Formats: sequence, C-alpha cells, structure tokens
Amino acid sequence: MIEQSLLAALSGVRLHLFHPYSQGMRAFCTSLTQLGCHVRHDWPLPATLPPDADLAIIAVDRHQPALLTPLFRHYKSVQTPTIALADCHDGLLFSLLLALEPEALSARDADPFSLIIQIVAVLRAAREQKQLSERLHQQQQVRIRQDRLAQAKGVLMQTFGLDESGAYGFMRKEAMNTRSSLEFTAERVLNSLQK
Repeated sequence: MIEQSLLAALSGVRLHLFHPYSQGMRAFCTSLTQLGCHVRHDWPLPATLPPDADLAIIAVDRHQPALLTPLFRHYKSVQTPTIALADCHDGLLFSLLLALEPEALSARDADPFSLIIQIVAVLRAAREQKQLSERLHQQQQVRIRQDRLAQAKGVLMQTFGLDESGAYGFMRKEAMNTRSSLEFTAERVLNSLQK
C-alpha cells in the first residue's frame, strides 16, 4: 500500500538535481527513475536558467552564491519548490540558506530513503499550497463580483429611489432581456450611471 502511494506521488515528476556527480548520486537518480520520476542531473551549476521542473534539488556551496541566488530566484518565480542540500555542520551557510529560501533543507550526504520521503512531502505541500491559492483567488473573484453587484444596486437605489429588491429585480430583468450575466449587467449599470 505504501509502495503504491509512493509510486503515485513520484510518477511523472520532473525533477532537476544539481549536485556533483558521484556513484551515490547516479544510484539515487536511477532509483528515482525506477520510481517514475524524470530526472535531470547537472553539475556544475548552470550559468543560464534551467528548463521547467516540478521540483529542484540543489547542492548549496557557500562559495557559489552568485550562481545559487539566480537559480533559487528563478525556481521561486515559476513556483517550483526547491530542496537545498547543504553541509549542516557549516555555520557559515546559515545566512545564505536564509537568503535562498528553499522549501526544505536536507544534509548534503542524506541517505536516499530520507531524501525520497522529503521529496514526496515537499511535492505534497506544494500541491496543497497551489490548491489553496487557487481557491483563495476564486473566492476573491466571487467577492469582487458580489461587491460590484451591491454597488450597482446601491446606484440604482439612489438614482431611481428603488428599494433593494426593486434594484435587484431591475438588474435581473435587464440581464434576461440582453441575455447577459448579472455581473455584466451590474458593470453596465455602474458604467452608465456613475459618469
């Protein structure tokens, strides 16, 4: 059951790994590929922006902030979560990691199992955040439409001395006559009467 869940979570994920080449990293990439990920492994850090990915795992070295900063900034701008791999015993990395703002941090020599679990957790959190953001945007749009409708009713009430139900009835009748939405009719009312 857990194995199926893990396979489902990683299936088709485009993962970009920036880490020095080693036998362990090649084996890790092979494992991710067997789990269904599309892995791209690059090193050294690129001077140009990389292609899109669902997740980026980036080895952080305090001697490369000039390359790391634009890379992390790029991934943040396209809403791709990042996992920083860093030497957790190097206190000088602390300020750099705070500036880079990765979604997660793991030891540079983390074992593959814990890193895979962290990948799944970061992907799940990113999906949930995206869904929440979309829901919030939808709710804001509904609220804006409701506010515009209320404004239009207010203008009709003030201009023609109607009560609230009369103003709503007027807009509803107008919307039906013009075969347009109530929101569109409210905008027309506001545009024509607020001049």
